[in-house]
Amino acid sequence: MPPDNSNFRYFNTPVNTPVPPWLGNFVLKARSGTDLWRKPSRDTFTAPVLYTSAPIHFFRAEVTVHIRLTTAFEWDQGGLVIFAGPPPVTTSATAAAPMPNQPPAGKWVKAGIEYYNGRTTASSVSASSDGADWSLVELPLGVNELKVRFERVDHALWVWFDDGAEWKKLREVTWFFYGVDEKNVRVGVYASRPANFMSGRSLEELVVEFEGLEIY
Repeated sequence: MPPDNSNFRYFNTPVNTPVPPWLGNFVLKARSGTDLWRKPSRDTFTAPVLYTSAPIHFFRAEVTVHIRLTTAFEWDQGGLVIFAGPPPVTTSATAAAPMPNQPPAGKWVKAGIEYYNGRTTASSVSASSDGADWSLVELPLGVNELKVRFERVDHALWVWFDDGAEWKKLREVTWFFYGVDEKNVRVGVYASRPANFMSGRSLEELVVEFEGLEIY
């Protein structure tokens, strides 16, 4: 059963962007040059995110992500994201443009489908105060849809993906929930198109489709 949309909010979208009325099937659009990434010296938090506060005793989130390969560019991506720490603070409220936010404090993990080097991959990033890493698992040719799942196991966050064959474990972040106040955990979906120009032209928006979102 999809979650109730009334408790969902956006990061990095135009002001007054309506939350989808039904979260069983919806899209998220990302302008070119948007990303969710962290280096020791710099945070990048421009990717659109649709999120909610995680339930107390959160234990699982799952969604199916679809990217249109006919319009895919390097690093196009979308999937689940989870934050642990104080929420970002909005620094602008311009109706004509996405609302830039301060980077999310604390830890975050994202996982989903990503287009890289001409192929789709199961992609995952985990970020702490020291920076972020990046890992990829190549998917079979032609696969443009992926199920991803977050699962809490004690202090750890387990990340799973299913490319249509079976569930496979992508990552185990042993430290994610350690020392975290459950009231400061937010979970949702994201989309980003880090590429900005291709062959001298600006890129159109990326449209990522989500289906079957569940958060427990």
